[in-house]
Amino acid sequence: MSDGYSPDATEEQKAVAQDLLDKIVDKNEKDTVIYSRYSETSDRYDMVMVVGNYNGPKETAAVVAEYFPRDRENVRLLDVAAGTGLCAVELRKYGFLKMDALDASPGMLEEAKAKGLYDQYIIDILGENTLDISTDTYDAVVMCGFSTEILQRLPMTAFEELIRIVKPGGYFINTGRKTMYTHDDGKAEQLKRQLKTLEANGKWKRVQMKHFKNYLKGADGAVSVHVIRK
Repeated sequence: MSDGYSPDATEEQKAVAQDLLDKIVDKNEKDTVIYSRYSETSDRYDMVMVVGNYNGPKETAAVVAEYFPRDRENVRLLDVAAGTGLCAVELRKYGFLKMDALDASPGMLEEAKAKGLYDQYIIDILGENTLDISTDTYDAVVMCGFSTEILQRLPMTAFEELIRIVKPGGYFINTGRKTMYTHDDGKAEQLKRQLKTLEANGKWKRVQMKHFKNYLKGADGAVSVHVIRK
């Protein structure tokens, strides 16, 4: 039976990958500790994602391209939880060029900056705070691989803030593990309730939920798409 890792990975690479993944998905740690761990391991992150068969960025970029079939070089995107820029790499293959990065981990953004993928590199968190970004700035917010542990405990205001910075008719496109939307534990229920409440309040409307195989280490993934209504 496959362990979900790349068949080309050595046992040493698998061990390094598992150690890093264990650190950044620790349910018992505060958000600030997890963000720090991303920075501490940023120089190994890309290797670990290759070893773990991480297909989230490819699936995300393909869906974003569906919603922007033309004039992609002028579409303005914010990549939230941009990390080392893996999603931007895939988005550029479809012709998206105007992208900003937002991440709470300085170390991860330094890795992305070295690749020259974004126009702006914004170090900030999602929470009760207001982002230093003007209203109606982006055509879409893209989020791929945001820590599930952190995402599931974000306050409603965090999602409202993302809605604020996207133009009416734009999109919020989020990719993660399928279980993020299907598990019945309390944290998943809170996330699903918040997403539905925002729809009930006319803030956005879900227009797609795409399930796919092999998100990370063989686990199923999902891409959700919400159109911004306000």
